Amino acid sequence: MRTVSINAKMKKRLLSTLIVAFLGCSATVAQGVKPLPTLHTEGRWLVDKHGNHVVLHGVMDTPNVYFNGDRWQGTKERGWWDHYNEASVGYCLDYFDKVFDGLEQAKCNVFRLHLDPAWTNDPDKQQTGTETGEANISRFSEERLKTFLPILYLPLAEKAMSHGMYVVVRPPGVCPQDLKVGDYYQDYLMTVWDIFTQQPLVKQLAGQLSIELANEPVRLKNAEGKEDPKALHDYFQPIVDKIRANGFTGIIWAPGTGWQSNYKSYKNYPIEGDNIGYAVHDYTGWYGCSDDTPDPDNKIRNFHQSVPVVDVAPVIITEVDWSPEKPGAGHYNEHGDYVPANYGTWSTGSTSKWGKAFKATLDHFGNISMTLSGTGCLIDIDKLLATGKAEPAFDGLEEACGKACMDWYAAYYNVDWPHADDEETGLIPVVERSEPQPVYTLQGVRVGTSDKLGTLPSGIYLIGGKKQIIR
Repeated sequence: MRTVSINAKMKKRLLSTLIVAFLGCSATVAQGVKPLPTLHTEGRWLVDKHGNHVVLHGVMDTPNVYFNGDRWQGTKERGWWDHYNEASVGYCLDYFDKVFDGLEQAKCNVFRLHLDPAWTNDPDKQQTGTETGEANISRFSEERLKTFLPILYLPLAEKAMSHGMYVVVRPPGVCPQDLKVGDYYQDYLMTVWDIFTQQPLVKQLAGQLSIELANEPVRLKNAEGKEDPKALHDYFQPIVDKIRANGFTGIIWAPGTGWQSNYKSYKNYPIEGDNIGYAVHDYTGWYGCSDDTPDPDNKIRNFHQSVPVVDVAPVIITEVDWSPEKPGAGHYNEHGDYVPANYGTWSTGSTSKWGKAFKATLDHFGNISMTLSGTGCLIDIDKLLATGKAEPAFDGLEEACGKACMDWYAAYYNVDWPHADDEETGLIPVVERSEPQPVYTLQGVRVGTSDKLGTLPSGIYLIGGKKQIIR
């Protein structure tokens, strides 16, 4: 390996700072640090307390009997909604205990938690309004959110963290398709995050828990109902300000429009404040890329055009999945496009085509984290519950996201990982009888004696708390 000369001043700095070099450091010191280190943003990066770049990979899921495949049951007396009561909480938590164990085996280090409206909606309220499904918030109950935060949602977050996963929390439900500054849904989001960030535990876990402000805005206009490049900023900035006023200092992820595919207006009107990132979605056919158009360079170019904030802030793709086409009836996606039948994902695509371009995009920018759109997109849940072992979803099909992401996550696990908050930040001198002067080591890895620090191998070092590349 080529070496470089370091002047006396640099040598002195190296003697008082941590050296993290590619000197055969074993995988045992990568990832899996517990308790979870504290994260914040610094420019376009997620970083730990020592300035190390961190990129997260995992899944999203929701505590909902239906979406959990009826794999847990609660107390049910009147109808489906009666699964969601205080007596049923334990069943749900027990199920996710097993899920989190499998996700830890699969090298996940982030979990996107949906504050599922099945728990926050009051079934005794009359439903009003024209919105359908989870976009209809007329049954939302502040009291039920306050009830289930401390006994369900936050215990789920803590359980995920105990399995080595940071937690991204999204609000109950999805956005109505038409929003405007000052509307009832902005008030709803303000209420949800006000209640959430008043929880003492939420503020205590600010370095490990982050907030995704909304799920899939589609169209958003200003207070006068007109197109306005500042509308996204004006819609979400007041909510961010309320969250900060409540004392939550952690990372906040802002969504874009177009089902979280359009962030162009943030280039000139970004969300203001510290610890801001952007939450994006990506499915086959988006950003000009599909199995029919799988060119990585074109995907990178189109993604950058739609998500220019990737240049200045960390990004997390909070929904993505794919599996190849197979015979059967397909469905229509958010954009009204027909999606051919596949093996059980929202979008249809192949790892060797669309997936190759997707991964090239992650690797090109380097600061994009991701969560697959469900636990069942990564691991075979039924096999996990039966054997306790995590295996790829879709029987390990090479062209589907389960096998691909288990392989990718295992590889990513040893790079861009967070170091413990209290990790030593100086070289540790250890006297060895075979050497006439102290030998410097890091976590048992031999770095060398002080007279050899002038010719260090090229690699990545932590100098003054910041990563620097010595070539």
